[in-house]
This record gives sequence, C-alpha cells and structure tokens, in this order.
Amino acid sequence: MLRIFKVSGGSMHPTLHAGDWIITTQHRGPRIHDIVVSMLESNFFVVKRVQQIDGDSLVLAGDNPRLNSSYCDNPMPITSWMGTVLASFRYPFKFRFEFSATL
Repeated sequence: MLRIFKVSGGSMHPTLHAGDWIITTQHRGPRIHDIVVSMLESNFFVVKRVQQIDGDSLVLAGDNPRLNSSYCDNPMPITSWMGTVLASFRYPFKFRFEFSATL
C-alpha cells in the first residue's frame, strides 16, 4: 500500500523541506537509516530517520542538526510506524527516490 503525506517543519532539512510531498510504502518493515512516517497521536504524524531499532521500538531523529525534536527523546513503539519513504517531490516538480526503501 502506498500513502502520500505532505512534509511540514524543518527537522528533516536538507533532505526534505516543508511543503515536500512524500510517498511511503509498507512493503517491508523499517530499517536503520530509512526515512519513515510514524503516528504519535490520532492523525498526528512525524517524518524522521530511523537511528536504531531496539526490539519492538524505534529510535528516530531528524536530519537537521539545528533543530531538536522532542519526538526523538524517547523510543517509539514499532507499531507507530506508518511507512517508509519511497520517493519525495516538490512543486515545481523535483522528484527523488529513496533507494534505501528497496522493495
């Protein structure tokens, strides 16, 4: 299943920018260094990079060293994982594949 999300905020800069669109897949589980979408609360999603997988939890971090995200302070349950980023694009169209999300 593919899903499309719109990025907000700057925690994944320079990899992703506010306003970028991402396409995610649930074809396989998350792996270290993947960019993933996780659900924190009902209908509240975050886009972060997987730093560590520890049993049934994920340790996530943003790519922007200038921003600290409170969502990265604690491991998140792996059940919060909504998908791995397969591709991103922005308008005017600039399309990019995330090759770490091999199918």
